[in-house]
Amino acid sequence: MKSHKHIALLASLLGTLAVAPAGRGLAAQSEARSSFEFASGLPAYDQAYQKARQVIAADVKDGKFLAGQNWAQVWTRDTSYSVELACALLHPDVSKTTLLGLTQSVAGIGECWFQDKCGHFAGWPNLTDAIVGASGAWALYLTTGDQDLVRPIYERTLRSLKRAERDAYDPQTGLFRGCASFMESNSGYPGKYAMKGDMIARTCALSTCLLYYRGYVVAAEAGALLGEDVRPLREKAARLKEAINTRLWLPEKGYYAYFLDETGALNPRMEGLGEAFAILTGVADAKRARQILRSTPTTDWGFPCLWPQFEEWRDYNRDFAHYYHNGMIWPFVQGYWAWAASELGDSQVFGRELDAAVKLSEKNDTFMELYRPEDGKPDGSPRQLWSASGFLSMVYHGLFGMAFEADDVRFAPVVPARFQELTLSNVQYRDAQLHIVVKGAGTRVRQFKLDGKAQRKPFFQASNKGPHEIEILMR
Repeated sequence: MKSHKHIALLASLLGTLAVAPAGRGLAAQSEARSSFEFASGLPAYDQAYQKARQVIAADVKDGKFLAGQNWAQVWTRDTSYSVELACALLHPDVSKTTLLGLTQSVAGIGECWFQDKCGHFAGWPNLTDAIVGASGAWALYLTTGDQDLVRPIYERTLRSLKRAERDAYDPQTGLFRGCASFMESNSGYPGKYAMKGDMIARTCALSTCLLYYRGYVVAAEAGALLGEDVRPLREKAARLKEAINTRLWLPEKGYYAYFLDETGALNPRMEGLGEAFAILTGVADAKRARQILRSTPTTDWGFPCLWPQFEEWRDYNRDFAHYYHNGMIWPFVQGYWAWAASELGDSQVFGRELDAAVKLSEKNDTFMELYRPEDGKPDGSPRQLWSASGFLSMVYHGLFGMAFEADDVRFAPVVPARFQELTLSNVQYRDAQLHIVVKGAGTRVRQFKLDGKAQRKPFFQASNKGPHEIEILMR
């Protein structure tokens, strides 16, 4: 939950952001309205898709992304996750303008990714989400190929890592300290931590450590493009990966622990975002990744942010913050979990999460911030940017299996049996316009055709320009 202090700070920040030329921004928004049309043959899924598009369009103001109706400000993590999930493809200009403005000057370090602020725990825990801008910015680069992004990504991420190494690194465990990503209310932790930010700052959370791992990888990839010596970054990434697997893996559970507490004890709950990140970053090897998919608990209404819930925070009659992060279903976490399942070709887990997201979308006329796990009741802010992005990710990365790389986009659809034909029309990918049709169900590509000609591999080269037809036959 966001603080008034942060709102004032970001109001000032918004006034200093570089904005794309007005004509270009309006044209891009007009173009977006007529592009990326999705048809599945199933009205509920098509309606959810349209609703998600409308939510994101309504969260664009002055060429930048706002977090939602009740959080009408720019947020680093909301933006970064939304860009990575869907908005890099859907709104590249808005993504760039928003992300490039999210910086702050840190004494002794220089310009870093902006650290979101919050008023919980009687003070903000140690550098939580301070590196998250790297993930969104790198996803934007891979999607757009925009070379102007590489230098800022490298320099900001490198300085942000130095800040974290100075202020949050724990040499005894090899992990980074701080609250789990976005889980900054009392309800996201056991009661003993309530309003004790200093205690939370001494814990090491799964998602936060994985964000820093991702930061090292992003800095190394960007630095390599610039001709920098990135061996130290790769070495640090490898050491952090080993520490996560050594310190946080729970073999008896088949997934990673939520966090290592200030005494060195593991909290054995699962953390939804962290489990998904472990798979998507490759920190979990193939065997562990499949264990996570099989073993991680979920709910009938979708994948929760943590589980099991803390008993002390289950009273819905108290104030909203009392249960805000206590096993609630956050659609953007669902999106990452579904993406992880599709990366492993697991149509059962992916299909279950897709169905759950559609059912939640039918609860009202928007995508909400969160939903309750017992009955799917909507809660929090309406028109939530990353919630809509989470659903669109299930379409783009799951059903159509798009994986963006520096020189191409790879297709590996995961199509549950209920679908017979999927269409995504007028997809704006770099200098090309794609009409994509996926026929049949399954997780294996039987044939990939580009402009009517069968291709050896399911790739579309980024150098292609103009309109193209892609047809994918599944089995």
